Amino acid sequence: MKLQIFSKILIILYFVNLLLYSFSSLLELQEFETVFWFVRIPVLMILYYISSSKKQIVYIIGLLFYQGASVFFATGDTSLFVYGTLSSVLFKLCLSILVLDLVTSKNRLAVSIALIPFFVIYLYIINFVMDSLGDSYYIWIMNAFLTSFLGGVAIINYINTPGKKEYWLLVSTIFFIIQIGAFFINKFYVKNEAIYQMVILLYGVSHFTFYQFLILKEEEGNDKKDGQLRNFAFLKF
Repeated sequence: MKLQIFSKILIILYFVNLLLYSFSSLLELQEFETVFWFVRIPVLMILYYISSSKKQIVYIIGLLFYQGASVFFATGDTSLFVYGTLSSVLFKLCLSILVLDLVTSKNRLAVSIALIPFFVIYLYIINFVMDSLGDSYYIWIMNAFLTSFLGGVAIINYINTPGKKEYWLLVSTIFFIIQIGAFFINKFYVKNEAIYQMVILLYGVSHFTFYQFLILKEEEGNDKKDGQLRNFAFLKF
């Protein structure tokens, strides 16, 4: 009960921090913005740690990669941009590993077809800013593929088995997809505060919704195990 109350407090803290980060960015309060920006992922990591029964190390490592990517990008140093890009693609790889078990022999083809539109759009956006990407060009293509893969998995699973878990995954991946496009536009094409605020809010919400998906996935797995144990006990009896 105490952990449930604490997790609810952390959820509120996560979104309050996200709003404060957004407001401090709008008001150009740089010191506050840096603090609110930095603590987003640590708060989410603590929330996941106390809420999860499995505590999947792949997810925790993925969040660390994302935090690293944020730090590298925030420096504004072009020499560190490639490290930020690499950290970002490793973050997406971790998320892809976490949803890989949702791809089966029955839906593999559908997932492959569903990811193509996202991937084509990403390739167009990447090609549009190709000269600015430098050595990170091919890493961004991999990032685009992994993000498109997440989108394909989310859409097909929601169509086949619509439910709470599938809904949260779908919302998360859609926001991740939109965010990358907004990130490219804001960084390489049009510097716009509204687009930057969109990036902040989309990534904040997409992280939380993916966390929700993981928790529901764990609970679903635990329910199945409990049901199997009850059936086994009944048969044994």
